[in-house]
Amino acid sequence: MAAHCTDAFTQFLTLRRRDLQRISRHTRGESSLGDVQTEAWLMVDTLARKGVVIDLLESEQQSLLIAHLYQHLVRYTELQVRHAVRLDHAFDGAEGEAHPLMYLLAAEQHYDPVVALMEAEDQAQAARDDEPAAHQSLAGAYLHLLRRFDNRMRDVADHLMISVSYCYQRCAHARCLAVHQQALPSTANGTTFVPGAWRRFRIWRMPIQLAFDFDKEMDLFSHSA
Repeated sequence: MAAHCTDAFTQFLTLRRRDLQRISRHTRGESSLGDVQTEAWLMVDTLARKGVVIDLLESEQQSLLIAHLYQHLVRYTELQVRHAVRLDHAFDGAEGEAHPLMYLLAAEQHYDPVVALMEAEDQAQAARDDEPAAHQSLAGAYLHLLRRFDNRMRDVADHLMISVSYCYQRCAHARCLAVHQQALPSTANGTTFVPGAWRRFRIWRMPIQLAFDFDKEMDLFSHSA
């Protein structure tokens, strides 16, 4: 502010000292007289920035500034802060205890964004743990390839050096096999399962050449005696 504004503000503090003291008393000790004077200086500057210039030497505008100060430091603080309930403290002000209203306002634990995010990550990890390994089946191989390339089939096709349409066909074929085929139990967990033969056992016999019971030499032309 300019020097003449500073002089006008000094005169305002002198003329309205009682009003400023009254505002300080109504704040119930939260603002001293110096705090009220500082707030008045800041309010004059704020109003001037908004285009409202207050003539501190006029009685009506002095009363207007006093009214704004009272509204800001007493009425607003009394309604919003002074009579507000401190939910982070108990009735008796005990340290480390919350207000009983906190238990009514608190939501369920699963509504906490952090808890919900952790549960979603656990579910995703559990789903990945249940998936087959890449070497266990054709469907598992395609599943890991798709996850590696962010579900972009074109990148999977480029990696396998095949066309995109054929890659879609093979992936659909692998999915069909995974749905209809029965998986073999894993023998890595100490189970006694031993895979059997793919076909029923059949004894292989040496083929026998069929032979007719004919004489080796036949006398076709016999002479009668």
